[in-house]
Amino acid sequence: MNPRNFFAELKRRNVYRVAIAYAVVAWLLIQIATQTFPFFDIPNWAVRLVVLFLALGFPIALVLAWAFELTPQGIQLTPGAAGEVRPKSRMRRSLFWSLVALGAVAGVVLSVYFVTQRSAARVAKSSQPPGKRAVAVLPFENLSEDKANAYFADGMQDEIITRLAKIGDLKVISRTSTLPYRTKPEKVAEIGRQLGVGHVVEGSVQRIADRVRINVQLIEAATDEHLWAELYDRNVADVFEMQSEVATKIAGSLQAKLSGREQKAMAEKPTQNLAAYDAYLRGIDFASRTGQKDEDEKKAVELFAESVRLDPQFALGWAWLSRKSSSLYILLIEPTPARAEIARSAAETATRLNPTLPETMLANAYYRYHVQRDYAGARQLLEKIQREVPNSSEALEALARIARRQSRWKESIRLYEEASVLNPRKAHLFLDRSWTFSMLRDHARTLQMIEKAEAIEPGNADVLENKASLFMAIGDMRAASAVVEQIPAAANRTDVRVILFLYQRRYDEAARALEQKLASPDAFLRPQDGSASREWLGLIRNLAGDREGARQAYLMAKEELQRLAQAQPKNIHVLGALARAEAGLGNKEAALREAERA
Repeated sequence: MNPRNFFAELKRRNVYRVAIAYAVVAWLLIQIATQTFPFFDIPNWAVRLVVLFLALGFPIALVLAWAFELTPQGIQLTPGAAGEVRPKSRMRRSLFWSLVALGAVAGVVLSVYFVTQRSAARVAKSSQPPGKRAVAVLPFENLSEDKANAYFADGMQDEIITRLAKIGDLKVISRTSTLPYRTKPEKVAEIGRQLGVGHVVEGSVQRIADRVRINVQLIEAATDEHLWAELYDRNVADVFEMQSEVATKIAGSLQAKLSGREQKAMAEKPTQNLAAYDAYLRGIDFASRTGQKDEDEKKAVELFAESVRLDPQFALGWAWLSRKSSSLYILLIEPTPARAEIARSAAETATRLNPTLPETMLANAYYRYHVQRDYAGARQLLEKIQREVPNSSEALEALARIARRQSRWKESIRLYEEASVLNPRKAHLFLDRSWTFSMLRDHARTLQMIEKAEAIEPGNADVLENKASLFMAIGDMRAASAVVEQIPAAANRTDVRVILFLYQRRYDEAARALEQKLASPDAFLRPQDGSASREWLGLIRNLAGDREGARQAYLMAKEELQRLAQAQPKNIHVLGALARAEAGLGNKEAALREAERA
């Protein structure tokens, strides 16, 4: 065809008009999607889906515009140019608007369909009553004469949960939520109700020398009926085969469908070195202790380092060494360049050995999140984990925290809710969600989340401290004071008492309380905490009118903080406290310099 005739034919068949009109309508629909979808908690991938289908609809609209037209007799093929009678203006308008509407509506309908299907599936999964494929593995009883073998029994429970969690057809409760049932005081039906599951796994482990006996049973929660039970008596060298068999039998009893990838993951053997595996299990024991202390974190790191020393090919050990090193860094236990390098190199080694291992991906995600502060990179990895291991409440929790850091408030709240479905008895998930509501100044829902956390762990010092802080924020000092009195003395929460005194303008009492804390050698977990408190004491003495006492406190704080800043040049808390100390001493330029570094 002659190019001139071709372009004339495009014009005659209204292809240009359809293209322009389609582009305008598509642009409007994309604007509507990007502006309104977030308000309905529709995820970002839905917007991308709208754009994709509108793009796919564009060539379809052009082909239809070329081939068809609307006539009084209905939709007909457009006749050739020779001897043709052009359609009337009204027909032309009807034609291209019909084609535009057809393409655009098709795109939007398909987009909405996929969005609603995905959303409905998520809602159904999170809100459905306990189903036949929802299971909780309770802590295994340690029957060994040597009670120090409790870590081995806990490790068996943890490994079976980990294997089951990789099955997308199951809902598996996280280990944290099962720990309160170690002594199983409630009936199985009540445990099932509290955890939102239809089935419970109980078991016991007995280790004698190189023999291991495991007794496992699967129970239907509603009826207390034992659906399956098995006794394994094997050599300790067969521990991985036992774990795989138990998890496979549980999945089979629940009629779960396993993909080829899931079957392979269930049968994986993490190491050939039993001593390395033993060190790893001991590390997990310290890493998962409730009310963790700095010493627990450090001991866990030592044991993971020992596991990879014994087996340098142990990818799981390297992944956990990286994760806990990142924890030492972000928790300011050891925020040094050397610790950051260990976290990086361990994650790199785990990736080289087994890049598809979920724990490897988690290690890389935490390194990006906690050390590099690369939230976008961490989020990408965590979303991949969520797709491949749908039962990972840990990935959901980390995604929720990242979303909050990026001010995506509704997404953060939704992710916390999804994490709580898989980890319903973890009080800190509700406490974390309360912080999000607090940032939104939604005090009613902040209190609601705190009370849910308190119902799970009555007397928890973190929960009570946050409850008192909320009452202070809304000006209810009477309620705040009552909550502060409930905090156990052993929890050593002087700071919240000092803040209450400051709100009440009882500056002398605030100063005395902080001075008493500074005089106690065991009052602070880390050196920077004491130095920062000394800087805070300077502020309080100023408020009390003790100018010279304030200056002395600021000088001591400055000296201590400068030493810490040399060893920890990226510790923002140390640098921030140093900036405030310089400001308290009237050193404006030095204060601004340290603040910039922070």
